[in-house]
Amino acid sequence: MTDPAKKSDPTGTPMVRAEGVHKSFGSLAVLKGIDLEVASGEVLCLIGPSGSGKSTFLRCINHLEKVDAGRLWVDGDLVGYRQQGDRLYELKDREVALKRRGIGMVFQRFNLFPHMTALENVMEAPVQVKGESKAAARERAEHQLERVGLADKGGSYPSQLSGGQQQRVAIARALAMEPKLMLFDEPTSALDPELVGDVLDVMRLLAEDGMTMVVVTHEMGFAREVGDALVFMDGGVVVEAGHPRDVLTAPRHERTRAFLSKVL
Repeated sequence: MTDPAKKSDPTGTPMVRAEGVHKSFGSLAVLKGIDLEVASGEVLCLIGPSGSGKSTFLRCINHLEKVDAGRLWVDGDLVGYRQQGDRLYELKDREVALKRRGIGMVFQRFNLFPHMTALENVMEAPVQVKGESKAAARERAEHQLERVGLADKGGSYPSQLSGGQQQRVAIARALAMEPKLMLFDEPTSALDPELVGDVLDVMRLLAEDGMTMVVVTHEMGFAREVGDALVFMDGGVVVEAGHPRDVLTAPRHERTRAFLSKVL
């Protein structure tokens, strides 16, 4: 696959690099050889029908799913394994968790702790995982809630927040770990239509701030306006990749055209 158009990366090291990534669940092959790169500071949008492997690939990036073949690197480090000579050795869970700190992930469902306030939800991981003091974690949490437009909701519990507000708390929670890479798995798909815009606005601001992002989405307007590269997946393979405007307005492959005719 030709690499999607990328922003210049002075280090020359992609933030994400996939080579021949395969993943099966039993006899079902979900990923059938994914090759792609995401440059530092780039926003890559993944689109495609349900079951095409988008979310599975996203989960492989932070080793929530183990690849069956191929290799994945994040910021030059092999995901889930270390290599000695020609052999790969799987990292221990503790080592995987340590590397995962640098990758934030936002899911379709918000998964907030219902018994904690928004502020406490955002503070939890820096205190429990990174060992930050509560004072430092509180200051960081307040900053991140302000960043997602919820400075006045720190004392609210998830049940007191709309779906869009809960998702923005989830984004703030991921940002509190100071990730170098953010993964979004259809972050607006569980929201009422009128709540989608606020979440996408936060993601736009993150892109403007230079956050590297891989976004599984059905929001084609967001992909066109914010994405630096767009990948269309179907049947576990990359069918087409390129600049979002090129793919969305003049797709080269018939399968891409058929998909876009139903969603645009």
